[in-house]
This record gives sequence, structure tokens and C-alpha cells, in this order.
Amino acid sequence: MASQRSDTLIGDDVVRSLGQQGQSSQVLVQVKDGQVTLSGDVPSTAAKHQVEQLVAGIDGVRGVHNHLNVDTGTRSFGERGQAVRDNPDGRDDAQMGDIDLGKDG
Repeated sequence: MASQRSDTLIGDDVVRSLGQQGQSSQVLVQVKDGQVTLSGDVPSTAAKHQVEQLVAGIDGVRGVHNHLNVDTGTRSFGERGQAVRDNPDGRDDAQMGDIDLGKDG
């Protein structure tokens, strides 16, 4: 039976573990009541299952909801699992204001 740990500690361990495995760049982690929800992109089906198994083995995790997408690179720019985002920080464009790419970028 999983031990009682705070969602913050579980989340810290999940992010640290994914980072050590090189799987964290496109994976969003949310933890509530020990239930971990994973979303984002990974480069292969094997990586998707590897991430799920890794997270399930972390102390305090009561369940894993795997909503990861396999990004082979055919649907986006970039390497497999490293999709180029038009809003990498997740902010809504309406909140960011107008961006003029014609000047410096």
C-alpha cells in the first residue's frame, strides 16, 4: 500500500525522476490526492509506457492517469517527442499581447 505523502512531495519526486530519465521536457505532471496525471508528448509508445511505470513506482503514488501523446515528429516541427510549440510557456496569446516577429525575430 502506498504511503501517505503530500502531493507536493510526490510531484517533486515525479519531476526529478522524469528529469533523470530525460523524459521531462514535454511532460506535464499534475498530482491530486496521490493520483498523478501525465500529459504532453513523448517520442514513442515504449517511452509512454516507461514513464507510466516509472511514475507508478514512486512512493505515495496511488494511481497514474496517462494522457501522454506519442509524437513521432510527423505532426509537428522538431525531433521526435520535442514538438516546437507556438506558446511554450502555456500562456494564452490574448494575455501576451501582440507579438511582432518582423523586427528581431
